[in-house]
Amino acid sequence: MMFILIWLIQILHYPSFHYIDSSQFSKFHSFHSNRITWLVAPLMGIELVSAMALIYLLPSSILFQINLVGVFVLWMFTFFVSVPIHNKLKTRKEDHQIKRLIVTNWFRTMLWSLRLVMLFCYNEIRLG
Repeated sequence: MMFILIWLIQILHYPSFHYIDSSQFSKFHSFHSNRITWLVAPLMGIELVSAMALIYLLPSSILFQINLVGVFVLWMFTFFVSVPIHNKLKTRKEDHQIKRLIVTNWFRTMLWSLRLVMLFCYNEIRLG
């Protein structure tokens, strides 16, 4: 689910920030932040719990260990890079911060994509 959501945000939603009128941007960003949290927070929580459960159920799987590390990296990057950028955008539109958000979000987009590929690889190895 996060794979689909992050690609939608990366390709469509964050770039649309540039097209919001500056006088409405603060209100728009508040709306975005409040609504996206209701989607992202539970999904990231489920992601963490399921990654830990996979380690518990199959502790010898290196892919699941890498997956859990990926989850922690995503959480740290989100809270220490993405959230501070959003905090700067709370009060006013800053094109350089929007650009920074888009550029730095590619890391999260690629990491969530890699985690999905690893899941498919595990299934291929297990079933193949």
